[in-house]
Amino acid sequence: MFGKSTNKERIEELTRRVASLEQTVATLCRQAGIPQPPPLGVEPSDHVRTLAAEGKATHAIKALREETGLGLRAAKEIVDRLPQR
Repeated sequence: MFGKSTNKERIEELTRRVASLEQTVATLCRQAGIPQPPPLGVEPSDHVRTLAAEGKATHAIKALREETGLGLRAAKEIVDRLPQR
């Protein structure tokens, strides 16, 4: 798989493969009509879930970022998968 590549090249290749697999999972979830699973180890708090359910996605994203240290994109993807109004 890696041959004589450097660690940096290995990491870049694995990063590309993971991104490709994530896209595949997203496509399959959309086609099956099911929500995508959140990233491992991240479970939105009741507070975040309540904000999302009340239609306050921006506040939910902000709260999730503050609670977990996630970046904007990752937090938004998680909140977008939660039940909302």
